[in-house]
Amino acid sequence: MELTLLIFYFLIVIGIGIFSYNKASTNQSFFLANRDTGVFQLTGSLLATILGSSAILGTVTFAYSNGWSGVWFMLCAALGLTLLYPLIKYFENFRGYNLPELLGSFYGKEVKNLSSIIIPIAWIGIVAAQIIGAAQIITVLTDINYINAVVLSGVVFIIYTILGGQLSIIKTDLLQLIVLLISILLVYASTLSGPRNYEALGVISEKFTSFDLIIMILTYSSTYLVGPDIYSRIFCAKNRSVAKKSIILSVVILIPLAFILGSLGVYAANLYPNLDVAKVSPLLYMAKSSLPKSVSLILYFGLLSAVISSADTNLMTASSIFTQIFTKNLNHKSAIRITRIFILIFGIFSMIVAIKLKYILTSLLLALSVFSGAFIIPTLAGILGYRGKKIYTLSAIILGGGISFIGKVYGGEYSNIILVISFVINGLVLSLPYFRKKL
Repeated sequence: MELTLLIFYFLIVIGIGIFSYNKASTNQSFFLANRDTGVFQLTGSLLATILGSSAILGTVTFAYSNGWSGVWFMLCAALGLTLLYPLIKYFENFRGYNLPELLGSFYGKEVKNLSSIIIPIAWIGIVAAQIIGAAQIITVLTDINYINAVVLSGVVFIIYTILGGQLSIIKTDLLQLIVLLISILLVYASTLSGPRNYEALGVISEKFTSFDLIIMILTYSSTYLVGPDIYSRIFCAKNRSVAKKSIILSVVILIPLAFILGSLGVYAANLYPNLDVAKVSPLLYMAKSSLPKSVSLILYFGLLSAVISSADTNLMTASSIFTQIFTKNLNHKSAIRITRIFILIFGIFSMIVAIKLKYILTSLLLALSVFSGAFIIPTLAGILGYRGKKIYTLSAIILGGGISFIGKVYGGEYSNIILVISFVINGLVLSLPYFRKKL
């Protein structure tokens, strides 16, 4: 029965893509959903982008291992959006498609081209995190093994995104978000009568220190303040008022959701204290072992809805950005065709990463670290009016991203310190022209 429901669900998803295919025939519709997205659709799309498998399953898993500090994932996302709110006014006259174009308007085409290479490569890890989540759900829901589940979910994501582009994603995100939130609330309600471990580690503890929180803000909050996926949503808004209202609504939903997901992680740790979280998601294990079957099924498909929304947005963002290297901009007549080719290529590479890593947070945090170290400071500086020489900006991006990557892969216990160093070096290199004038 579960396999039949899964196939039926995926056929509906692909059907939506087919339905949107002819409507997404222009560059504006395929890449920006015609720039006429209203408040509720934009809120749904923002939250659906945020609440992928990396957020839902990752938050519960983190809370399982580290207690109430698991709430910081969603709270940091809310913080990033809150900080983005006053910056919306700077985008009102920007008519480009994505973050690299914004950077290009600040620093020149060389910076645009460099970011159009680095961001898509880093975003393979983000897409892989969503595929990992989808595969974990499928393996619990059916008898399909992990590798086949990766391939199945990856193929569906690729087909859906190729067909409808941004238009199909935006139009279905709100419905998928509603399904997700209902499923999480049902799971939470089902656990209210169960035992609670009131001695669980607090929001700051020996397992998650204040320094760890600073690192999470640098790598996680920052990607909602300056993030290619979030900006791709904002640029679809009908106007500045719509964008600002959508941010407020998103933050209002994220804050209580943080504590609900944290509570589920703490609850799972109390019920199943010896899970190997590298192999099994506590939330999915709990759904399979102790929740009513009807609630579990709703949860599985709610999570799949979230994964599809987030994965397709990430895949679309990476592919469309990379297309700019070959077409100069997304107004080019062949931009849609080339983007569809890269959706296939990046989707396949993401599936390979998902098979190799298997652990959501590893894939997610590696990608976010590289992006944060390279782009957060130059983007914020550009939005606030800084216009330095491109050689300094290019150097800052390469050094910041490179150092953060090395720190994450080889840094071991010093990886977080190296990440902070990458931010410092990025800022120092970017500000060299200012210091040279002073001297």
